[in-house]
Amino acid sequence: MGMQEKCEEQKARQELTGYLRKLARWKNNDVVKLAFLDGADAQRVDELDLSGVVELRRNANGTFEAKFVDKVRVLAMLRELLDENRDGALGDFLDGLRPAEADGEG
Repeated sequence: MGMQEKCEEQKARQELTGYLRKLARWKNNDVVKLAFLDGADAQRVDELDLSGVVELRRNANGTFEAKFVDKVRVLAMLRELLDENRDGALGDFLDGLRPAEADGEG
């Protein structure tokens, strides 16, 4: 594998790692907002972060269903990628996910 191919692979891996980190931290607040939007507010959909949504369904009776990314799988994929690098980034990332009030406890 040439040097350019290694650089391209490293860049692709960094992009994937960044996206997985984003998914692991993603909150479903915008999906709740989407559920309550009416037709007059349809242009606001473009402002919503729906990156963690796998499936959306609004039924004829008005119910709204959403399926989300499996965060456990996302973390497993991220761990696998970071373990390949073996640079300690996994521990730093997982520490960053812990709520601030949990620091120093346990």
